Amino acid sequence: MQHSTLVATGVRWLSRKCSVVLYEFATAADENPDVIGWGAGAGSILIECKLTRGDFLKDAAKTVRKNPRAGMGHRRYYLSPADVIYLKDLPPKWGLLWATKGHVTVMREARGHSQRNLAAEIQFLSSMLRRAQIRIGARPLSEWLRGENQFEAKRGISPVQVRATPKTTRAPAAVAQRVAVHASEDAGE
Repeated sequence: MQHSTLVATGVRWLSRKCSVVLYEFATAADENPDVIGWGAGAGSILIECKLTRGDFLKDAAKTVRKNPRAGMGHRRYYLSPADVIYLKDLPPKWGLLWATKGHVTVMREARGHSQRNLAAEIQFLSSMLRRAQIRIGARPLSEWLRGENQFEAKRGISPVQVRATPKTTRAPAAVAQRVAVHASEDAGE
């Protein structure tokens, strides 16, 4: 197994819990998580992927591991192949995920770190938004997002509905428009 495969497994697992998942981005922050996500009610969830026991033991020497308040993630997990990291090895409040053939087994759920580095999380998100802005071009990101919402509204589809419905099962625009009209009529009664 390669590190990139382990990260992809973590991304798939976390995508079921979070609406925004980012992975393997280097920023100026003190911590660059392998996978981090944010979701309604879930807060932030961080996953550190470790292929070997040596890599896991080396991770403990990081400043953000020695001082949990400096780290990102309300809930934090290590993800490794089975039998690389054991429950007895974990720092307080950390969860453990084992990956076997692309499947993730939760060995222990993470408990919340109420004191974490929110400034680092915001810095990380800001860096990702700047990168998105560069890819969009000269147009401001907020204008681009507003334009996407307006485009969907003209098609009669709520942006929330579009993001919540997988593309493979999305109803044709005419059906979606009828649903939106009926929903607005029901709301008016």
